[in-house]
Amino acid sequence: MTVLALVRRVAAVGGVETLGVIAGGLAGLLIVNVLPKDQYAQYTFLLACMTLLLGVTDLGIAHCTLPVVGQRAREVPWVVGACQRVFHWRWALLGAGVLVVAPYLHYTTREHGWGGAAYWIAAALFVVIVLTTLREHYANAVLLILGHVPTLNKIGLKTTAVRLGLVGLVLLLPITAYSVTGIVAATAAAGIVSVLLYRQALTTHGIAETRLDAGDAKRVDAQVLRIARPLVLPAVFYQVQGVVTVLLVSLFGTANMLAEVGAFGRLAMVLMVLDRMTNVLLFPAIARAPTGPRLATTMVRVHLLYLLCMALVLATAVWLPQYWILLLGKQYSTMAAYVWIVFLASMLNNAAGMAFRTLTVRGTTANQSFSIPLVLAVQALYLWLFGAADLRAVLLFNLATAFANFGYQYLLLVVALPQFRAAAAVPPPPPAVGAPAD
Repeated sequence: MTVLALVRRVAAVGGVETLGVIAGGLAGLLIVNVLPKDQYAQYTFLLACMTLLLGVTDLGIAHCTLPVVGQRAREVPWVVGACQRVFHWRWALLGAGVLVVAPYLHYTTREHGWGGAAYWIAAALFVVIVLTTLREHYANAVLLILGHVPTLNKIGLKTTAVRLGLVGLVLLLPITAYSVTGIVAATAAAGIVSVLLYRQALTTHGIAETRLDAGDAKRVDAQVLRIARPLVLPAVFYQVQGVVTVLLVSLFGTANMLAEVGAFGRLAMVLMVLDRMTNVLLFPAIARAPTGPRLATTMVRVHLLYLLCMALVLATAVWLPQYWILLLGKQYSTMAAYVWIVFLASMLNNAAGMAFRTLTVRGTTANQSFSIPLVLAVQALYLWLFGAADLRAVLLFNLATAFANFGYQYLLLVVALPQFRAAAAVPPPPPAVGAPAD
């Protein structure tokens, strides 16, 4: 790929991803501004339950597609078959997710006195969103590995437009007890549209459903087990950590605090633009690239650029927080002093995730479990010293957690860089016939 072609591709993906984040953020901010705090608290809680349910279906499996496919990314039957086999395990874990989330949902709902037909219909619709999301993730993985980035851009734009339009339509109606239900229904409808668009795209590109034979399936399962096994405990832990602030407030705080934590999460969405661009452009390239000095140097440069971009966004949160808080509306006007905490925590967590993904797309998943005692120690020490009695304490708890995640993941990346650089001198042996290449 020429430099000009790369610039055009980055501009195209960046424009689409920016528009997608803006539209998604706009929908979220409309919800924050229009819904009363008590209803937004319910929405935040149900969204956290959905995130946790999706997380349990992962357990590190989502990171297996790129390394399992390896350098055979141009073989369509292999890509489809390998991705199907990987996602087979995600669907199998869905039942386990229900067993984990259902007791938490029941307990917290009872503690806050929530309920009624509107609430439980919204909860059921979130299950529909989980089902469509898993299907979207599978089709997205196939198209991304095969390099159909323009198609992904078009699907993203259309789905975003549908969701924004439907959410806007719901919010134009008078606010009632069913407003949250309507918003969740709009999101579920957009998910169904997305699945239909992905199905059409697969047909258009001639990508047929392909299943691996028993031998290949067994080899893929073995490779998934090898890659995912070191990630199981960290995956369970970090799926909980991803919503730990909401979990903490939902169990020990008030509905008002829960709404405020959820509202702050909307502000942090601006940091998703770079993450989505790296998912589309960077990680597939890293997974395919031969090991050697060039790979290591590229990793270092990309991460430095990423951190610089994040720091520029953080500067606006430090010096101009009042403009950010305007996006949330008058209900949250007293929280401007906390904007920098939210942005810094999000920046550190996103950077840690990028370091983690950089390692996993190369199949380097060792030593992830050791992060668990480190993060737990930091969290226990913080709660012992400062507690979590108010919003500021909860947000600083999240920041302390983010620092621990950031430090550990970048330590692993720095330790692994010499391996990526030195391995070029010894080319890997060719894969056996029918076996996936690492």
